[in-house]
Amino acid sequence: MKKQNEKIVYGAYYRKSSEDEGKQVNSIKDQQRELDEIELKEELNIKIKFPGESQSAFSPGRPIFGSLTKSIEAGIINGLFVWHANRLSRNPIDAGALIYLMDIGKLKEIKTPSRTYYNNGNDKFLLQLDFSMSKKDSDDKSVVVKRALEGRALRGLPNGMSKIGFTNDTKEEKGNRKWVVDPIRFPLVQQLFQKMLTGKYSVPQLHKYAKDELKLTTSLRKKEGGKPISLSYIYTLFRDPIHAGFFFHNEIRCELDSRLPRTINEEEYWKIQAMLGNKGIKRTTKRESVYNHFTKCGTCNGATFPDFKFQVICSKCHKKFSNLNKESCPTCNTKIVDMIDPSYLSYIFYYCINDKKHRTICPKNGIEERNLEKALLKNYEEKISISKELSKWCIDNIYKVKNKELEEQLAIKSNFESQELSLKTKLKRITINRITRDISEEEEQNYLEIENEIKDELNQLKIQKNNINVDWFSEATKDFNLMAEVIDIIENGSIEQKKNTLIAFGSNLSVKDKIVSVYNKKSIEKFSEYLLMAKSENNAFEPRTSLATKEKTEAFASVIPTLLRG
Repeated sequence: MKKQNEKIVYGAYYRKSSEDEGKQVNSIKDQQRELDEIELKEELNIKIKFPGESQSAFSPGRPIFGSLTKSIEAGIINGLFVWHANRLSRNPIDAGALIYLMDIGKLKEIKTPSRTYYNNGNDKFLLQLDFSMSKKDSDDKSVVVKRALEGRALRGLPNGMSKIGFTNDTKEEKGNRKWVVDPIRFPLVQQLFQKMLTGKYSVPQLHKYAKDELKLTTSLRKKEGGKPISLSYIYTLFRDPIHAGFFFHNEIRCELDSRLPRTINEEEYWKIQAMLGNKGIKRTTKRESVYNHFTKCGTCNGATFPDFKFQVICSKCHKKFSNLNKESCPTCNTKIVDMIDPSYLSYIFYYCINDKKHRTICPKNGIEERNLEKALLKNYEEKISISKELSKWCIDNIYKVKNKELEEQLAIKSNFESQELSLKTKLKRITINRITRDISEEEEQNYLEIENEIKDELNQLKIQKNNINVDWFSEATKDFNLMAEVIDIIENGSIEQKKNTLIAFGSNLSVKDKIVSVYNKKSIEKFSEYLLMAKSENNAFEPRTSLATKEKTEAFASVIPTLLRG
């Protein structure tokens, strides 16, 4: 209990939660109204009514709360009037500051509509308990919110306001809003990225183009937006991976919702980062090349190493230099951002290496990836690529061959099993004779030799039986399907698709004097041999644009025996 002669001078403090204002049970205005009623009813002496604070109490550093504690320390007020103890603090530092002010006698009491905390041991204990409960409540909410945000991100939905080119779907409730395409800005953003990828424009040039010609503005928000984009905004736009279909949440990579279109692909994104030099995002993942594990040096049979080159041709002195970690031309010192129409180059070069320092000792065996791929395409076009119609015919006929082959293989397997049964019966008979008869040491030795011979025969039969492959046609079926699509995969497929194709065909590449030789697995080479033979027998056979590949077609029918032999 406070003493009768103690005069309490209050300071009224209001704070709203950091949650959405529309979801508040008690906003600042509600708190003020309720406290004003109690003030009039109890004739409280409130000297300062602090302005409402919207900053979260989860961590220290609130400016209005800081003014409140200074007023208590200065002796201007000695009491606090709040709607609830949790309005004052949800963190141990601010809570400790108030308890300390009570301990030194500068804060006499804290009054709320439901109770009053006086400056005594029991009330300070209860106040500390209420502060701890507030802290626990905030911690629990933090866990729930973090879990919800992480779950949203893993579903491909970035948190916060949408990026330029997209907009938040206002039909959904706040906190659960998906992104939708901004029909006005998305095509304009696409144009900017495509121009950047040509390597003919600097960022300042693209900023001028976006502002003056495209009239591109920032996304409209409730209180801001709709303004011409700045140069720094353009840099932010090009650095943001969201336009390539991925983003990061707490250092975890997340893929953007597949229903949203990509402005560029990931390889194009990393190409732009290389163009931006120091102002771009450094690639954290290992750069991938397609052919380094499939290519050997034709001179020493050593491995090859991919060298990723990102270069700029200076628009002033026309010198070529690497732009990684550089902001200006090393020859004339012209800044990259100030260059007019610079040319950006990016390519992969494969070198022969046979020591740990990656030093090339085999001359003329380096080759650019585009030339390597061109040679591979030529090989596939001449030896492997077939039409979808021929692919279907091959698969249909491989099953006919399979059925015949299967009968033969099953007959062989049955014969092996019969022999195996006969040998096991003979072995059993010998074992019984040894046990039931009184035999000499010499006979015992003969029996052992016969047993070992039979066991050897059984082992041989087991190996032969296991080598019988009755499912070889599955691999052939996959190959024929792939042959109809191989050119499109090499020309337009992803790195992973290209690698899988090389693995499927067992393709190995050898480079000597910048000439590429391609070696495929035995079954593919055998098919290629008979395919070329069929084409030589009839020039009209298998034109790539023809659909005339049925048995009734003369050109096709004439080479069927050759293909079936293959």
